Amino acid sequence: MSACTKVSEENELATPIAHFSAEKKALYQSWRNTQCYYEERPFGIFLVNRNDTMQEEFIKTNGMLVEFDIEWQTDTTYILSFKRLIENPQGTSLPDGLDTLVRKCSMKQVGQTSYLEAATSNMTAHTDTIYTTYHRPDKKLGPVMSR
Repeated sequence: MSACTKVSEENELATPIAHFSAEKKALYQSWRNTQCYYEERPFGIFLVNRNDTMQEEFIKTNGMLVEFDIEWQTDTTYILSFKRLIENPQGTSLPDGLDTLVRKCSMKQVGQTSYLEAATSNMTAHTDTIYTTYHRPDKKLGPVMSR
């Protein structure tokens, strides 16, 4: 799941978190335990429920709910690994290899209401960087994401 919108090649170095101000570090850390969302065509809106060890993604258009393990490497980088399909009420077929999906993610352009994720995955050419913008909702995302 966690499909993304734009593919390009990029080799941007992340700023070491040790050089961040306390305020900027707190901003990055605020995205660890949160509810947020992103939109991916043609699938629609993905609702995300995240904590220090897992990330759930709920696809609004088909009711699919997928769980990922999340391993934080630093305050700005994390690895998502497919854990399990929790719900698939419409019997939507899944991409081949999803059960082995591993995404290496880096947070860019981090703000209070959104951030840009730059990611590589074992399901795309490992030189391609895939970009996804995550947004905080104006209100809680609802009971399906309160697991």
